[in-house]
Amino acid sequence: MTGRHVEYKITLRDLLALVLGLAFINVGIDHFVNPVWYEPIVPSLLGDANFWVLASGVFEVLFGLLFIIPATRAWASVGGAWMLVLLYWANFNMWYNEIPLDGKTYDDIWHVVRLVIQIVLIIGITWIGEVTPFKGKEKLHDSLDIFQGRITSSGFQTGDRVVVGAWKSSPFGNFTDIMWARPDGTRILIAPNQEIADYVTDMYSFDDVLLEEINVKEEGRNLSVKCKTMELEFSWKKGFAIPFKRSLLFIATVELFFARLIFSTRTYGLTRNNRREWYAIDRVSNLSHASANICGEDMGNMASMSKPCKFGFSEAPKKPASCEVRTHIL
Repeated sequence: MTGRHVEYKITLRDLLALVLGLAFINVGIDHFVNPVWYEPIVPSLLGDANFWVLASGVFEVLFGLLFIIPATRAWASVGGAWMLVLLYWANFNMWYNEIPLDGKTYDDIWHVVRLVIQIVLIIGITWIGEVTPFKGKEKLHDSLDIFQGRITSSGFQTGDRVVVGAWKSSPFGNFTDIMWARPDGTRILIAPNQEIADYVTDMYSFDDVLLEEINVKEEGRNLSVKCKTMELEFSWKKGFAIPFKRSLLFIATVELFFARLIFSTRTYGLTRNNRREWYAIDRVSNLSHASANICGEDMGNMASMSKPCKFGFSEAPKKPASCEVRTHIL
């Protein structure tokens, strides 16, 4: 009888899992050794701060151990990612309410860096565990309506707000639609044809629909939109890209949390006709210029989206922005 020798090759993921696993265990143990240090940042809404400090310590030790073991690493990655999302509530509470630690409060830049570290950790442990967002092609891919293009939104001095969807590829081909919210709250859709108008109005809420030819010209970081009712001009800054693709699960959970926290938007929700929709943002850019002439009247300076438009489950960012996006609808 001969025995078989099975070699296990240690990978970069294994080494990083060991480092992060031990780090989680160390921090978790510290929650038991020095709970008083963590208690001030526990949101008062949760009640007994000591209980939540000790509970978080248990999960940090548990996920740290499971993260080191290859057989349980994937589950630990999912659990650890959710844990980091939930624990950031305490960090945000510290930031928002300027809670001191050891008698010292920290500047905004410190908290921004802390947020970036939290995001990097979430991405890192999901990569190490080879789970979402690094799972490859979605199983539902062939059942989805996928729109790829750019959403540009801005308010204006008059109180008018516009959201332009310029879609380079979609089930309807290349097209552009305009969602317009007037100062009195009236919501108007401008669509290039009845088929697209029917599709959009099934999913979003409008008080009126206009069918108009829409001409679009995009050059560099500039967008020009013209139709019978309005003429729009936008320019945007370089912004920042999200350099990897995310699964729909990641978009509907982790990304949704940070989108609501930072931009007051939603990356996942149900449409008016109960379809599920995901927004996969590939690049976010603040506008440097926006102008609008509506019905022959100049709308004045670019302004924030001060009031909700109420087209659907998500609002555009309050700050005028242009986003490269892939929209998935099931």
